[in-house]
Amino acid sequence: MLLSIILPVSCILFGQSGSIAYITGPSQASYQLTVFSLDTGETTAPGRGDCDAYPQWSPDGRSIAYQTKQPEGTGIRIIRPEEPADQAVAHHFSWNYRPRWSPDSASLVYTSRDDTSPLSCITVYSFERGEETFWGGEQRGILSVAWLPGMELMKALDPESEDEHASIALLDLRKEAEAHGLLVSVGLIGTPPKMYTDLFITTPSLATPVLSFLEPDNQRHIEYNVNPDHDARQIAYESNDGGDRELFVLGRRGITNVSNHPAADWNPVWSPDDSWLAFESFRGGRQGIYRVLVSTGNVLPVHVGNAYNCWSPDWSPDGEWMVFVSDMSGTPQLFVIRPDGSDLRQLTFGPFPALSPTWQPVSKHRQE
Repeated sequence: MLLSIILPVSCILFGQSGSIAYITGPSQASYQLTVFSLDTGETTAPGRGDCDAYPQWSPDGRSIAYQTKQPEGTGIRIIRPEEPADQAVAHHFSWNYRPRWSPDSASLVYTSRDDTSPLSCITVYSFERGEETFWGGEQRGILSVAWLPGMELMKALDPESEDEHASIALLDLRKEAEAHGLLVSVGLIGTPPKMYTDLFITTPSLATPVLSFLEPDNQRHIEYNVNPDHDARQIAYESNDGGDRELFVLGRRGITNVSNHPAADWNPVWSPDDSWLAFESFRGGRQGIYRVLVSTGNVLPVHVGNAYNCWSPDWSPDGEWMVFVSDMSGTPQLFVIRPDGSDLRQLTFGPFPALSPTWQPVSKHRQE
């Protein structure tokens, strides 16, 4: 009873409204999509509770896409917390992973595969048409994928060589992108044993390696995570270029190592104004939350403990707060904090781990 009084008061005190979606449960097999209301301090559990994972708010703040178990594999489902709706996406393949929304909230993108091959393709689901289409032509081995919200980054693709084939491929890519939009993905190149990964700019019929345009002789291994900023001017990603796991940013000025530290750095998350990246690192000895000013590479700690870990950061829509997971109180729970490391507050107090928080965007229908 005491917690039910404290939680809504704490939410009111830090001046945020809306909701935070996360995953919780006694075991991975029973993980369930759960929503915490910052207005009331109450939680609801609209997910199926069957290996739920990777919740993603739509940009308009109305819906949550998440990955969950289906009779034969994994599927994507849609929850609208303000409506009694739980929609299952009709899939062509059995295994479907990590949904990401289009900027207009009208489509989803995710990776898919069947039981005959471990190599995934890119799948786009249109809510208007109620059907899947497959992007990237014949490219397989896709590890992660996200939408590019505009064409700005295409200006960075200016090959150094005068290779005619590269120029034609880039021209075709731009034409198709203008008609259908753009995705950025991480995918495999080559055949065993000489395989590496690259960033791909992807359209319905094309998947063009980005780094091959910028640095044709460089075969670097890109790690799993790729995250474009909100204006499609920069892409943050993880790479082991330099020997350890670092954060790199690709933009019109080229490629920059923005974290540059002997310890591993990963999971870049853009601030709402695209000035900062929040990320996780072992540079303090334990897994902690940091932020880096992308324009300068200046890294500042957000929260790092001596005897506990912190991970999975996300920003509030106004950039004034961050939510993250920590086991500082025992079982991993959600905490909020100012980006400068002040005003730490525990948000959830459940008996099971609270994981993968994602903050609801501010949408027009919530402002009205």
